[in-house]
Amino acid sequence: MSPAEQRRGPRTRGHTALGRLPSTDAFDTPKKKSPLTLDERKLVLFLLVSLADDRGSLARTRRRLVGAFGGREGHWCAGKSEDALLHLLAKSVGQGATSPPPWERIVDMVGVAVPRASRSVVLGQAAALFARSIGWDAPVRGYDGPFSVPGWIGEPVVTVEMIVEGLATGTGEPGRDVRRADPGPAVPAPREPPRPEGPAEGGPPRGAIARPAGSVAAHPLDDPVALRKVMLGISGAARRLDAQVEALRASLNSHQIANWKLRSENQRQRSLLEQLLREKYPGASTETIRQLIAEQLRSIITADPPESRPLHG
Repeated sequence: MSPAEQRRGPRTRGHTALGRLPSTDAFDTPKKKSPLTLDERKLVLFLLVSLADDRGSLARTRRRLVGAFGGREGHWCAGKSEDALLHLLAKSVGQGATSPPPWERIVDMVGVAVPRASRSVVLGQAAALFARSIGWDAPVRGYDGPFSVPGWIGEPVVTVEMIVEGLATGTGEPGRDVRRADPGPAVPAPREPPRPEGPAEGGPPRGAIARPAGSVAAHPLDDPVALRKVMLGISGAARRLDAQVEALRASLNSHQIANWKLRSENQRQRSLLEQLLREKYPGASTETIRQLIAEQLRSIITADPPESRPLHG
């Protein structure tokens, strides 16, 4: 048995960092409850999923951090070995985390461990999760980098599969098998010429097209001018639809961010109100305080006076 396996102990031996955390509920163990809040758990689990290598560990991240910053004086990785980083990261990324890593460390880890094509998506979702965990609108003051709210950010329980699916959607990974050929666009058939009302005396029927004897009507696909017009029309319609989809996607993301900010502000105001009421009525129970807040809000919405309630434990 290796020294690393001996340090891990029998409970965690043989399990990778990611293998021990299938969801945010797995931070708690039968012997110990995690000190992380739900928002902090979501951030830590997201970072673990984004940074883990093919074996579900952070070995690759530690190795790249040492290679990139180990010799940079003043950096948080300066002079540290991979084993030293193992203990440092275990306190912020993993089942035994006591607090999420600072934002500058998240940026460093994402920069060395996440492929360039996915880096903006991962960093944007990490920014939203980090900001929510500290109650700010951005991870740090003056942040102007990518910022995208994951669709699962408000869920009571978040799983690894939900995070992976959200990252795949954010990077534009198709949700269907693109190797299966789709049928091509239908080419509209040419309109039939109007039927003649009757033969003109001594001549061909009115509306008939004069063709040389023995000639055959050409197929529309054989006419390059007509085919080009059809294809240009389809291409223009596709471009317009793509522009509409992009506009709707941007609008949805904007509404999600605004909704998240409103929910965060509502949570902050509610916590502040609870604190003020506890100071005003020190003997009141938590349930009584919350019922009082609910009645006050209901009176504002319905214009009915709140019910009188004895405030005691």
